[in-house]
Amino acid sequence: MSSTRLLASTAALALVLGLAACATEPEEPAAAPTDGPAPVPTATESAQPEPEPETFTMPEDCTTILPPERVDALLEQGIALVGGPGTDIGATYLPEPTREEAVGGISCFYEDEARPNIATFTISVAPISPSTRAQVITDLTAQGLNEGTTSSRDATFWVTGDENGPGAVHNVVTTDAWVSVITTIGGQVFYDEAVVIAGEVLDIVYS
Repeated sequence: MSSTRLLASTAALALVLGLAACATEPEEPAAAPTDGPAPVPTATESAQPEPEPETFTMPEDCTTILPPERVDALLEQGIALVGGPGTDIGATYLPEPTREEAVGGISCFYEDEARPNIATFTISVAPISPSTRAQVITDLTAQGLNEGTTSSRDATFWVTGDENGPGAVHNVVTTDAWVSVITTIGGQVFYDEAVVIAGEVLDIVYS
């Protein structure tokens, strides 16, 4: 082999080895991130506030037991508040106190002008304690009313009634309140309205 080819071969070998060394040489490790501000939590990560517990407030009298919209709707039908605290005759509409009045509540009586001296609606609210709640539930159960629940807090005792017979009755017993609505005329339509009215009263006393 001539000296020229030997030098060329030696140079080629050196080039290959140099390239191999470059290929196998480890890369420099990436620089560690520097300390920066803590990440801001997203809306879903933010702590959610605990809901405020509902507090029962006894109405001052029958003039505050229903929302104004319901009062106006009843007046348009010729139905007005005539008895109970806040009216001219006060709590003397009936000769004896109602069950709700007997436990410290109020009963409010609404008459239809077309049928005077007959309470079309009787709406009552009473505060209750754990001991009186147990007795209220015992008394309502003894009346043979249907039983149900609307939430973990509320127990219901009700009867639809009949248009030609007994009226509709809807009771809601919470942990600290008793709301009842009684209609003179029964049937599904009047019972459904009693349920809605009871809900409106609950919204008032727990607002």
